[in-house]
Amino acid sequence: MQPLVSIVVITFQHKVFIKQCLDGILMQKTDFAFEIILGEDESTDGTREICIEYAEKHTDKIKLFLRSRKDVIYINGLPTGRYNFIESLKAAKGKYIALCEGDDYWTDPYKLQRQVDFLEANPDYSICFHAVEKRFEEPEKPSVYNGASCKIRSNIYDLAYDNYITTCSVIYRNKFGKELPFWFNKIPVGDWGLHLIAAGFGDIYYIPNIMAVYRVHKGGIWGSQSNIQEYKRTIEIYDKFIEAFADNELLVKQFIKGKKDTLKIVRNYKPWIGRKIWRKLLSISIKKLTKLRDNW
Repeated sequence: MQPLVSIVVITFQHKVFIKQCLDGILMQKTDFAFEIILGEDESTDGTREICIEYAEKHTDKIKLFLRSRKDVIYINGLPTGRYNFIESLKAAKGKYIALCEGDDYWTDPYKLQRQVDFLEANPDYSICFHAVEKRFEEPEKPSVYNGASCKIRSNIYDLAYDNYITTCSVIYRNKFGKELPFWFNKIPVGDWGLHLIAAGFGDIYYIPNIMAVYRVHKGGIWGSQSNIQEYKRTIEIYDKFIEAFADNELLVKQFIKGKKDTLKIVRNYKPWIGRKIWRKLLSISIKKLTKLRDNW
């Protein structure tokens, strides 16, 4: 049976997390068929063996792709899971694509059904996401990652200002085609870029129910960074988007607005560091904006 939904799971060095991730997907109660596209990026901690075990046990659901580190795409000199992500997306056959990275997990057995029901009934929307619990590795009180501040209906321009969609909460209409834009291999974080591509086909719907857990830990992309590093990384992402969407004046303005507000946070967070970063990055932004305006 042709799956209506493809759930893309990319995993690397997630031995202590991957079982909970896969179990959360396998427990989904739906009136449609779904497949799990499991991309394992040649882990050395035992993750690969767990993925093989699950794939052999659930042959009707799991399609396992064993990647090689030889194919890793480097961004800013650092190895990433981008090749695994892109190839796993290409393998997805469903009308819809949901994401859940190997260190996160779903908690509501009806999550997928709720999101698909909405998208099936509302063709003018291309993305549906929901609230998640942000869980820290340290014994801290869990908090809602995307909660009351999220609008029920939003669009690509809201998303250009701020990435409020958590990866493990999102489902898209599968309109990505065979190849993603050239810039997708250059941005430091792939999920925001994919959100923006999908948002180009319709609006975004938010469900306020908490239906997944987003883990923050030292092995994760964001959990391994300090606050100031996170902000600097976000500023870099804005710059990449400004270049990638240079022909869309309204989007570029939103990216620049988001970048400036992030710079203000940096400046207030650590003034002696912030002023230096502010001057350097703002000067770069002004030069890029001047160049862009010449083309508008």
